[in-house]
Amino acid sequence: MDNLINSINVVLSETNVQRDKIGNIVQAFKTLKTNTKLKEKTLSEDGSIRWYIEKLDNCIKPMMLHAENTLDALGIFYHEFIKYSGGDGSGLGIVLTPQHLTEFMCDLTEVNKYSKVADICCGSGSFLITAMTRMFKEANESEIEDIRKNRLFGIDFDPELYTLAIANMIIRKDGKSNIYYGDCFDNNLIKKIKSQNCNIGLINPPYSQKDKVELEFVEQLLNILVAGGGKVAAVVPMSCAIGTKFKDVRERLFKKHSLLAVFSMPDEIFYPTGTNVCVMLWEAHKPHSSSQKTYFGYSKDDGFTKKKKLGRVESKEGIWEEIKNHWLDNYKDKKVVEGESAYLHVNHDDEWLCEAYMKTDYSKLTQADFEQTIRSFLAYKVETGRVSTEDE
Repeated sequence: MDNLINSINVVLSETNVQRDKIGNIVQAFKTLKTNTKLKEKTLSEDGSIRWYIEKLDNCIKPMMLHAENTLDALGIFYHEFIKYSGGDGSGLGIVLTPQHLTEFMCDLTEVNKYSKVADICCGSGSFLITAMTRMFKEANESEIEDIRKNRLFGIDFDPELYTLAIANMIIRKDGKSNIYYGDCFDNNLIKKIKSQNCNIGLINPPYSQKDKVELEFVEQLLNILVAGGGKVAAVVPMSCAIGTKFKDVRERLFKKHSLLAVFSMPDEIFYPTGTNVCVMLWEAHKPHSSSQKTYFGYSKDDGFTKKKKLGRVESKEGIWEEIKNHWLDNYKDKKVVEGESAYLHVNHDDEWLCEAYMKTDYSKLTQADFEQTIRSFLAYKVETGRVSTEDE
């Protein structure tokens, strides 16, 4: 194991990764030395550290090097690994973002080769990977080099996820010098990101933190963007959009920024983690005026279904692209469709979900719809502390 750690150190030293970052990465890999399950295996056995490395090199790395691939393969691998280590990461507030959701959010914010993209809770780097891939498609060779060095910025406080983000970027030959380890509320780190004049923010903040609510991470990201058209797409729990639990931060957000749209996402989009979420789209440094309307989308069907041992997958090839474009077209045209969308004025203390405003075609409702609504309502009550799971 010492030879492996030394090899990692040598490889990183031959790159342009900063010395302090190399120390953080190597420290994260040193945890392998204390992993009891790995110690039980000899190097020649399946399940040994050598076996894992060969699998990653032969099966995962080629997929990551494919120019069109936005899949955060390392993030998925990590999430599966910690599930078998006694959890799914949700206890730490870690909820990794599905690939198709990162694509939708990049489309919402209109990421292009001229964008400067920030994610202050970047985790394993899934948003940055998707944005980078989108930017590369439009760029020539010299522009690609500029994107690598100057247009992707991330922060994460978890040392293992930070290491994954760096590894993701090293494998994809870009961006690693602009990912920082630390607290996104640290003034020095924020100054570094703010000085880059980023105009796009993408974020899936940690959930259920003791000292910060999810919307405060969104607020922090909005505050560091450049004025004049900067946009943030954020995926947050439904509780951020309803009730009065986050009244103060919602009021602060409306005083400085504009809520352009909110999309109610499929109930099981983070399966197997039971978190109901919405996607919010904000414009930075433009106060939300009383005359401004907000678009609300009821985006509950993304064309994915659950399959045993595979999780959520497309029900048929190409269905997600079709559905995504339908959502985006309705938003761009501000089209109000019965049972799908609404477009109206809201205040900071109103509900920010389509369900509160759209017209419903009751002739299409089924018993399954009713049962799902009851489950979602009960989940919301538990999440907001209005009912305990221990209550009878």
